[in-house]
Amino acid sequence: MNTFQRIVPLLLIFLHPIDGMLAQETPSTLRILSYNIHYGVGMDGKKDLARIADVIKATDPDIVGLQEVADSTMMATLGRLTNMHNILGASTEKEAPNLYHLLDIPVPDSQLHYGDGILSKQPFAYVGNLSIPSASSSRYEAMCIDVDFSKEPGKKEIVRFITTHFDYLETIGSEMARKAAVAVIEAAFVDDKMDMGYILTGDLNATPDSEVLNLLEHKGWVKEDFGKELPTVPSTAPRKQIDYVLVRPKKRWKIMDIRVIYEPDASDHLPILMTLERISRD
Repeated sequence: MNTFQRIVPLLLIFLHPIDGMLAQETPSTLRILSYNIHYGVGMDGKKDLARIADVIKATDPDIVGLQEVADSTMMATLGRLTNMHNILGASTEKEAPNLYHLLDIPVPDSQLHYGDGILSKQPFAYVGNLSIPSASSSRYEAMCIDVDFSKEPGKKEIVRFITTHFDYLETIGSEMARKAAVAVIEAAFVDDKMDMGYILTGDLNATPDSEVLNLLEHKGWVKEDFGKELPTVPSTAPRKQIDYVLVRPKKRWKIMDIRVIYEPDASDHLPILMTLERISRD
């Protein structure tokens, strides 16, 4: 097993439903949100998780893929504020990297706990959290859960949900790392022989016409924009799209809408929302 395919220890495992959470009906139409929350820090420099939660609640999503979550406490707080089940996928080891110990340098907080997270109205089963390749000083991961959206007792209709954050530099190394990250996700979480629908959300740090998106589409991921531009960064004057909601296989989904939610203050990214209809196997 190579370095990039090892499982990263989670700082937070699945939380039980928070007190007062009502049982959710299983919808045939799903609203999926991808949102890089910039550790809760807005364009005004203020850290305000309530503002992030308000943006999420206003879109009424069934599942949310979050990027740039500071730690497990932040993830639990967002779960409480949105009244959703939550889980954090850590991008780094819980223990401090050996290099800092060897050089006797204080370990920056940013190197200990950050990662991505998932919010879900429905309970879910945790699948895994894996390191993915990076050519920058930042560490990245991809995390995965299974959600059962069946309406009949004893009949499972599993949707596999993945969220991730790809390397950000505009270098050959980072471009190769992004492509390699696709391969890790495919190997770890995707099996086209399994009769299920897949959803992938994330800050991919790649534009719609990039080789990375072409590679994902070649693998079977469906990117829909209905012929419109969907810029997500920077939030105050968005010029390009690097945040996505992708689905597969095509036969499992009817994409009804995809839109960017204009909220320029809460984060340096705008969230992107897809409305989907699940196509029954029958």
